[in-house]
Amino acid sequence: MKISVVSPGAQFIYEEIIEKLRENDTKSGGSTSVSKAFEKALNTTTVASTIKSATSYKDIFIEASRKYGVSYDLLTAMAQQESGFNTNAVSKSGAMGIMQIMPETAKHLGLEHPYDAYENIMAGAKYISEKLQEFGGNVEKALAAYNAGSNAVKEYNGIPPYVETQNYVKNIKAIMRRGANVPYTNYVSRTASREDLEADLKKLLRELPDADEYQVLKNTLAEINYL
Repeated sequence: MKISVVSPGAQFIYEEIIEKLRENDTKSGGSTSVSKAFEKALNTTTVASTIKSATSYKDIFIEASRKYGVSYDLLTAMAQQESGFNTNAVSKSGAMGIMQIMPETAKHLGLEHPYDAYENIMAGAKYISEKLQEFGGNVEKALAAYNAGSNAVKEYNGIPPYVETQNYVKNIKAIMRRGANVPYTNYVSRTASREDLEADLKKLLRELPDADEYQVLKNTLAEINYL
C-alpha cells in the first residue's frame, strides 16, 4: 500500500520490518533483495475493504463531499491546485497541508492536526462549503473567498483583481474540467493502535500477488516470524 504515514507508530513498524529484512539480506549475501520487495509491496498493494487503520485519499474526498455537500471534483481540484496533494505543504503565508488551511482558519474550523490528511481535507471541505453558502452557491466567488478572503470578494462583488486569485480560480476550473490527478495514496490513521497497524499490515502482506519476488518476501517474513 502506498503509505502517507501520519502515525509515528506506523512509521516505526515499517522501518522495523525493513531493518529485519535488510539483516536477512546481508546474511544471505544480498541476493534476494527481500527488503526492496517489501518496500515495493508497501507502494503497490491496495487497501483491502476490511482494513481498519488505512483508507485511500479518494475515499476521504468522497466522504468529505458527501458530508459537506461539496462536489468531489471541486474538492480534488482545489487540493491539486493548493498543494499537489502534499500533506506537509506549507506556504510562505503559513497555509498548511493538502487544502492549505491558514492558522486562523484552522482555529475557526477546529483543525487540531493540520498535517493529518484526513482532518485537513475535512476542514477544507467544511470551509469551502461555508463560502459556497455565503455566496449563494457561486463557485467562482466561493473559490475567490477561499483564496483572498470574503471581504475582498464582497468589496469587488466578484473575483478581486488580484493576479494570484484570478489564476487560482481559473486553474481550479480547468482542473475540474479535465479531472484532478488524485494520487492513489493510502492514509494511515493518526489514531490507529500498534495492534491495528500490525494486524492490517500482516493481512495486506498475506494477500500479496503470487509473483516470485513476493513469494521470497513471504517466505522471509515467515522466517522472521512476522506472518
